[in-house]
Amino acid sequence: MGLENFVRTNDPSELFRAVGFLLSKYDGNSSPLHGAIENGHIEIALTVIKQTMDLPTSKNLLKKENENGETPLLIAAKFNQWKIIELILKTRSDLMQQKDKDGNNLLHFLANLSEDKGAETIENVLRILPQELKINLLKEENKQNQTPMDIAKSNGNTSSSKMLHNHENNSE
Repeated sequence: MGLENFVRTNDPSELFRAVGFLLSKYDGNSSPLHGAIENGHIEIALTVIKQTMDLPTSKNLLKKENENGETPLLIAAKFNQWKIIELILKTRSDLMQQKDKDGNNLLHFLANLSEDKGAETIENVLRILPQELKINLLKEENKQNQTPMDIAKSNGNTSSSKMLHNHENNSE
């Protein structure tokens, strides 16, 4: 039905809704949405997420984990895809506290980006997070007992370290 409506009306919304439904049912380790984010196909990922956001199946789509326990939000953080992070955080606040199998939250992933690439994204994320959640995510330790700031420091990401430090101090 989605393909038929798309061909007749040139309106891709039904097609993307059908694709979103199929993606949510995908049983493999890493869903095609994960792959789209990892490979930089941001517009496709954004469109699928936007078109399926109001469907009950989208809850499964955005909670689906790969073999490392990474969800689309965490993969977007890992690859510094701000547009995807922003869309998910602004529309699905219930996903803000997701962690992978090693206990890393989205700030851990952003702090792990090399050469301070994550600093601007960290700032954007911290700007939209509710205060209590921001405090929790900043102080949260992964299974290696590292906070996001510890990871940024260990990678020599000075801009990210300073930003995380400033937000930690302002949160107290």
